[in-house]
Amino acid sequence: MTTHDDPARPDTGGAILPSAAEMRSIIEDGRRARLAEKERAAKAAEDEKTHRKELFLSSSLTPETIDRIMGRVRSAAGNGESEILLGHFPSDWCTDGGRKINAREDGWPDTLQGVAREFYEFWQQDLKAKGFVLSVEIISFPGGMPGDVGVTLAWGA
Repeated sequence: MTTHDDPARPDTGGAILPSAAEMRSIIEDGRRARLAEKERAAKAAEDEKTHRKELFLSSSLTPETIDRIMGRVRSAAGNGESEILLGHFPSDWCTDGGRKINAREDGWPDTLQGVAREFYEFWQQDLKAKGFVLSVEIISFPGGMPGDVGVTLAWGA
C-alpha cells in the first residue's frame, strides 16, 4: 500500500482516472449511437411499409386467396362466429386517405385500390347475393386522424 501525504485520500492503486470531459464524450457517443439506431429502424420500417403497399397495389385476388378466405369463414362459423376481420391496411392507401370511408359518403368503394378493390368487386359479384355483408371502416385514429381501414365479412343474423 502506498502512503499519501493526505491520509483521507484513497489510494487509486495506480488506476488512470478519466476526466469529466471524457465521461461527457462517452455520453454523447452513446446518444449518437442510439439516434443512429433509431433512424435506421425508422428507415427500415418505412421501407417495409413501402414494400407492403407495393404488394397490396400489385397483388391480385387469386382463386387460392379466395379459398383461404372461405376456409377462414368456414372455420369461424364452425367456432360459432358470425364475422371475421379479413384484414386491414393504412387509410392512406385509399385514393382519398380514407375520408369517404370515414364519412360514409357515396362512392367510397371507388377509393379502394389494389387487392382491397378486387375483394370489394368479388363481394359485389359473388358473395353479396349469397347473404354475406361486407363492412369497410376506419378502425384506428392515431392522433385523431384516420389510421387503418378494416375489412370485415359477416354472415350472421
